[in-house]
Amino acid sequence: MKLTTEKGSANYVCSVIRLQKTYPIEGADKIVKTEVFGNDVIISKDTVLGELMIYFNSGTKLNSEFCKYNNLYSNKENNINPEAKPGYFSKTGRTKAIKLRNVISDGILLPINTLSYLIDTKKLKEGDCFTTIDGNILCEKYIVPENKSNSNKSNNKKKEVKFDRIIDNQFQFHNDTSNLRKNIHKLNINDIISIHYKKHGTSFVAGNILVKKDLKWYEKLAKKLGLNIVDQEYDVVYSSRKIIKNQYLNKTLDKSYYKSDIWGEAVEKIKHLIPKNWTIYGEIIGFTSSGSPIQGKYDYGCKVGEHKLYVYKISITNIDGEVIYLTDKQIEEYCEKVGLLYKDTFIYYGFIDELFADHNFIAWDILDKEKEYDGWQETLLAFLEFKYNEKNCYMCNNKVPEEGIVLRVEKLFEYEAYKLKSKRFLLMESDLQEKEEINIEDNQEIND
Repeated sequence: MKLTTEKGSANYVCSVIRLQKTYPIEGADKIVKTEVFGNDVIISKDTVLGELMIYFNSGTKLNSEFCKYNNLYSNKENNINPEAKPGYFSKTGRTKAIKLRNVISDGILLPINTLSYLIDTKKLKEGDCFTTIDGNILCEKYIVPENKSNSNKSNNKKKEVKFDRIIDNQFQFHNDTSNLRKNIHKLNINDIISIHYKKHGTSFVAGNILVKKDLKWYEKLAKKLGLNIVDQEYDVVYSSRKIIKNQYLNKTLDKSYYKSDIWGEAVEKIKHLIPKNWTIYGEIIGFTSSGSPIQGKYDYGCKVGEHKLYVYKISITNIDGEVIYLTDKQIEEYCEKVGLLYKDTFIYYGFIDELFADHNFIAWDILDKEKEYDGWQETLLAFLEFKYNEKNCYMCNNKVPEEGIVLRVEKLFEYEAYKLKSKRFLLMESDLQEKEEINIEDNQEIND
């Protein structure tokens, strides 16, 4: 049995958990709630404690065969047994966050035997996380399908001959940020951490890096003859979360779903500020120049047609492809010097102990940290949820829930960061997926 996790779906996996405890829900007699990775999940009151179960958080797309074999579809004709009681999944197989009796339930718990059509479930153990079983995709991140009428692609478009100037190991995309609720156990008591207010926009990357030089014909000839020709140069390469926008020379970029290259507009404003070998990572928030909102009602105080760029990460890549990361305090100093936005959404920097001391968190004081109390990570998570999440976004004119926070652990050669989305935001995100509203992060046209 081989369990793997597909790239891009690390936060949307099948997790094997053991049901430890349930809690009553006021006014409900058939349902209770339990807690999985810090999330409330509503289950039947008859669910047996101590049993192994599988958990899918909201925003996860379940495989159609899995839904079919377990009669999970609401349309019984799509199930293997049309006579059985139908489930509540639409044809998309998307898990949801729902609010029921004032409880925001994130995702779904199912009996482990729902996987018996694929494997011997006795081989699974508590703590297993995966998206694929023996090459069979079980689940993945759900992406709202893009309406074909909104696409600028042309299937009849002739393939252009393009000069690819990217050098291996010089340009680095931003790695996916893992879910803090699932990874709180990875924190160490002596870690230096930083906390940032998470913005809901679109990712932006710009690096002043070594690229291949587009040689003239006589330079190519001279190189073939063995002469020493400079075939590399520094230039600013920029991207969205998934796509390098100026990877090729002499190419007219399509305008993507949002009819404008907002990443190109952002890089024009800051490219002169990026030192050689540096890469700046940020979030563009507000509106595109054509007036489209980048993320729904999240205006962040911008007027229609305006946007802001907030930096959240800076790396330095040498000619051998080795990468180091600036600390958040160094990023703050740099952004203050050159006039980039960063500081006003930078909440905390320091040791975990000092975070609690700063806020007089009594529950932390009673823990015997010298004996490495087993529950301190859970206490930290509860504190972060209480202190920073579930409010309205203070930066927006519109009344919308804040997205949450990002917690980073300071390391020189690794960017270790975790996101903690507010439960109100997860509920709103599910509602938008239900309405099939396009997400600029997930639905970008690949300019090939």
